[in-house]
Amino acid sequence: MESLRDSSISQVKDIPGLYISDRFAARSRSLLASLNVGYVLSVTRIEDVPKFAEDRVAVKHIDIDDDPMEDILCHLDDACDWIDAALHSSTLASEVAGVVVHCTQGISRSSSFIIAYLMRTLTLSYDTALSLARESRPLVTPNPGFERQLRIWEECQYEVYIREPATLSTPYSPLVEKPAYKVWKQQRDNLFCQRIEEVNKIRDINDGKHGGPV
Repeated sequence: MESLRDSSISQVKDIPGLYISDRFAARSRSLLASLNVGYVLSVTRIEDVPKFAEDRVAVKHIDIDDDPMEDILCHLDDACDWIDAALHSSTLASEVAGVVVHCTQGISRSSSFIIAYLMRTLTLSYDTALSLARESRPLVTPNPGFERQLRIWEECQYEVYIREPATLSTPYSPLVEKPAYKVWKQQRDNLFCQRIEEVNKIRDINDGKHGGPV
């Protein structure tokens, strides 16, 4: 059996069957089999998603960059539900189905989703969940943008949407963003606009230096 010490995979404390890893460990069939892992959540770019010829491992992919401005809040509820269902999917009461959450290095993206799951499942604050995750994997470090979003996740009590009551005209109960999430999205969009303006200014300056665009 491949040693956990020799691979970049860590069991998450207080959640039997849940692991966090880098992309290499998530691709190791022998390692996953030794840990009874049947589910892999890839929070990374498409090129880093493990591909298995067999149907023994179910893979869910959330395509995100390790960018502080990337919106992870819109994915957290669904991801936590998926992890929870996977962990409780075993038909044997004495057996826990293994779940691996991975990104490229197992540092920022995957750790953010693990922390979000710990927060919701154990009703923890961000700081407490971060400390717990680091007991399992000291490398755990969400980027500053993800940290801010996880604090909003805490503020919103682990749900960033409100389901409006169904009516005759809207029988499917539309989802409405909670105020804290809406404010964050507006601030992010403003930053995007500022970045575009700065890039355009630099382009205009460079064009002026070279006599205008060719």
